[in-house]
Amino acid sequence: MTTSKSKCERRRLKPGEVVVMAVLSVLVLAVSFPVLYALLNSFRSYADITKDPMGLPASLDFGNYVTLFQTTEYGEALLNTLIITVGTLAILMALVPMAAYGIERVGGRTGRWIYLLFIAGLMIPFQVRMIPLVTSMNEVGLYSTLTSVMLVHFGGSAAFGVLLYCSFIKGVPREIEEAANMDGAGRLRTFWSIVFPMLLPVTSAFVIIQALGLWNDFFIPLVFLDASSAGTINVALSRMSGLMASQWELIYTGAIVATVPSVLLFAAFQRYFIKGMSIGAVKG
Repeated sequence: MTTSKSKCERRRLKPGEVVVMAVLSVLVLAVSFPVLYALLNSFRSYADITKDPMGLPASLDFGNYVTLFQTTEYGEALLNTLIITVGTLAILMALVPMAAYGIERVGGRTGRWIYLLFIAGLMIPFQVRMIPLVTSMNEVGLYSTLTSVMLVHFGGSAAFGVLLYCSFIKGVPREIEEAANMDGAGRLRTFWSIVFPMLLPVTSAFVIIQALGLWNDFFIPLVFLDASSAGTINVALSRMSGLMASQWELIYTGAIVATVPSVLLFAAFQRYFIKGMSIGAVKG
């Protein structure tokens, strides 16, 4: 009896904890409300949404999801977004970790200058580079192609990746690499077989950050893909909104479809992301 009573007393929240929980509850509602609002309206018709924007759906009718892919270019835009995201991540993971390793382990004083150039790239806003990039892509015949979008994304993300990986590689003991070299392993084999697996936390964090950014990006595809292309998911959604009329039922439906992969990705790799960022904070 005494034991059960003591457990009940332990479970009682202090006044400060109650306030914290109340504030957190309000924040959760504030963050989740737009998503919930879009989800509910994805099951409603255009007439119902315009008549009563804050109303509830009469039934769970998935007709809007079928119409979205049958009557619009959203399916092609979804595929384009997937290609851009996966393609850019593949290029980043193939080059950025090796570049950071070369700067930290091979470059010496020259590597320091190269590192500073990468950091300088973070300080130049994309808007400053936008017009020269569009002109250059047009001259080489890459404008309005998915390749141009991937290359621009790669150029913008590589500097951040090098900064992140360099800070982690500094903490990798050189003795491990020296032992591999004594066993006959070259630089590439040492990096990919020994060093790179040790960078799993930072790799997870970097991949999640870049994947979410690439998937949800709107501005770069809008600039580098003209009207002849279906664009990406966000560009396709923007084209459904016009001056005279907007397909609100399809816009809400497309927004929900676009949100699902991001939520699933973060939910699947959340612990790796938090671990990577926390280690990075300690190392930084």
